[in-house]
Amino acid sequence: MGAWGPGLFSDDLACDVRDEYRELIEDGATDEEARRRVVESYSEALDDPGEAPVFWLALAVTESKLGRLDDVVRDRALGIIERGEALAGWEAAGAKALARREAALLKARAQLTGPQPARRRLRPPWRHVTDLSAGAVLAYRLPSGDVALLRVVRVDDQRQGRCPIVSMLRHSGDALPGAAELDAMPDAPLYPFEGTTVQVWVFRKKDPDYRDVGFTLLDGTIGPRPEDERLAAQVHTHWRSLAEELDAR
Repeated sequence: MGAWGPGLFSDDLACDVRDEYRELIEDGATDEEARRRVVESYSEALDDPGEAPVFWLALAVTESKLGRLDDVVRDRALGIIERGEALAGWEAAGAKALARREAALLKARAQLTGPQPARRRLRPPWRHVTDLSAGAVLAYRLPSGDVALLRVVRVDDQRQGRCPIVSMLRHSGDALPGAAELDAMPDAPLYPFEGTTVQVWVFRKKDPDYRDVGFTLLDGTIGPRPEDERLAAQVHTHWRSLAEELDAR
């Protein structure tokens, strides 16, 4: 955790609190549930006299901006401002930084004590769900005419999307192998010195999926391998970037 400026959210902890609370609201948690879960999540920070003020101010201002300010959270944050707890350590940063911190706290106080905005509804972000499944094999025709093959090690289901982790197969030539050949092919590094596994994302609706950049789904599949569940992605990328990496080989 660390602060990089005097602003209320120029701080890793404050940003994490804000983001976690917003995500819980986006995912359908009630105000009370979101508040409780964030407090539980940062219970260690609340025992730290240097971090607790950052937590309560971040939570209070975030709630307020969403029209969900809780009286108890508000009073905790206002008490921290009035007692000067949120200024601890800023004197050593110099007069200019201290003045900017004081201004940020005055702004936060005005936010918490002034008329509260209307309650905002937060919708969860768009989430791409791949149609690939573990064991699927993708073929990609290289500029040379040869075929690169990728197998889907597994599919991870996360808040940001359901996306595949793939590994390159050790294959050469321009022919598409049969199912028996596929199953016997070992994995090969896709990025030099980066291991074998790559997680491929579709971050936005306008981003291309695998078919859009030239990958073809083969009929054959590969059975699970003993190490698959333990393999973590060494590289995170998107389909166009992956295709460009293969083209450059």
